[in-house]
Amino acid sequence: MNFNAKDIFDILLVTLVVYYGYRLIRQSRAVPILGGVALFLALSVLSHRVQLETLSWLFDSISAYFVIAIILVLQPELRRLFYQIGQARWYRTFIRVQQIPVDEIGGAVKQMSDAKCGALIVLVNKVGLKQFAESGVQIAGSVSKELLVSIFYGKNPLHDGAVIIEGGLVNAAACYLPMSTSREVKRAHGARHRAALGLAEDSDALIIVVSETNGKVSLAFLGGMKENIDQARLRKILIAFNQNTLVEEWRAL
Repeated sequence: MNFNAKDIFDILLVTLVVYYGYRLIRQSRAVPILGGVALFLALSVLSHRVQLETLSWLFDSISAYFVIAIILVLQPELRRLFYQIGQARWYRTFIRVQQIPVDEIGGAVKQMSDAKCGALIVLVNKVGLKQFAESGVQIAGSVSKELLVSIFYGKNPLHDGAVIIEGGLVNAAACYLPMSTSREVKRAHGARHRAALGLAEDSDALIIVVSETNGKVSLAFLGGMKENIDQARLRKILIAFNQNTLVEEWRAL
């Protein structure tokens, strides 16, 4: 078989798509689902080859709805894939990011970390989070260290949930976030870490978690989580958020 330059280029593109697709889903629920899809396809091909008419008819009937079902089940993974494709540098230069108050957020996180005050802070990026903000108590107040610390103080009725920040405003507090089922969340982690990773799997938000057990700071972004973030690294990440270079800084952590 003779291959020309076009065929080789085509094979390389398919290889890259498969490779990066696998990297995206390897820690998610998509892996066992895709294993089931592969088994379904193998049985379908086998039934046609062996000419099992009843089984072939059954597989043909199911396959009419199979693609739609897969898209619905893997919706979060597909959304994250298309988001990462849209993170190309040339494309991001045309998108303006709302500026967050780095010192106020960093100061609040440090104070809560030192006091072992649990916190869950969501920074809205390019994808709006209105549906999650509406699940909590609307605030629409300017971001300040004092406001954030007071919200997460143990006796405040708003402390149990997430604070959603968009630009320089605290949109809402006590917000409910989707829980992740990923194996990346350790058993020692609680609901805050699972909620942070769950939202990171479903959006482009940057989520800050302060553990009430040991005061350690974790970050969730692009379906992943990084732990033991010190103040210097947190500040670099927050500055990168404002400069629209968050992806590069995240990968460098």
